[in-house]
Amino acid sequence: MSLYSDKEPDIKPPALANKVLSILLPNRLAESVLGDLEEEFNLLAKQNIKRANLWYWQQALETSRIYLQKKLVSVEMLGRLNFYLPLIMFIMTAGLIVLLSILSDPTSISDTFWDELLQGKIHTALFSTHFWHNFWDILALAEWGMFIHFESLLISFFSIAMLLYLYKEQQASITKLAVCGYSLAFIPYIWSIMHIANHSFEARQIGPIVATGILCLLYQLPPVSYIIHRKLMQLKAVHLEIHQ
Repeated sequence: MSLYSDKEPDIKPPALANKVLSILLPNRLAESVLGDLEEEFNLLAKQNIKRANLWYWQQALETSRIYLQKKLVSVEMLGRLNFYLPLIMFIMTAGLIVLLSILSDPTSISDTFWDELLQGKIHTALFSTHFWHNFWDILALAEWGMFIHFESLLISFFSIAMLLYLYKEQQASITKLAVCGYSLAFIPYIWSIMHIANHSFEARQIGPIVATGILCLLYQLPPVSYIIHRKLMQLKAVHLEIHQ
């Protein structure tokens, strides 16, 4: 009996490309799509294995791009982003507010932080290693009085009222709602920086202006996230109805 066989070697598509596809493709499509690609790959491999591998990678990358985009804009993914990103921003903003309230030595953050603070740029503390090394200690010094400010509450109330109008009366798309909501949250802080840059204020006057801008951001992040969450739940319900 011959030790050799006339059977052709078992040629498989590139394993990594196959793995990426199996992760990104929906379960209901994975078997048929991978089967079709492998069939075409085997036909090309009989002529030129390098060309077959290149073709398979091209198909895998293009197919992965399409389904990755679908995953990124899916209701589930948008829901996670809409929860975790505002939560992280909320905690960071709270830390900045406490820092603004207790700061006695700006040079402890950085040598240039006092000048940046005089420009209203409290956010530059986020680029300081000292701030992050002591973040939880700073946050532990928080007191309720640091987060209560009537003017900021009033501004936030009107901003959320505008967003609710878009949500209820105008039936805005999720994209428009998210852009408007988070823009309204950040506008007061951006305005505070511009206002300070265009006027000559004493150092003691700058703190309250910065506080107004950043407290508005703190107040608005949770309701904006919740309103967008409600919109996402509506979209999810519509998608379920369509598939049923």
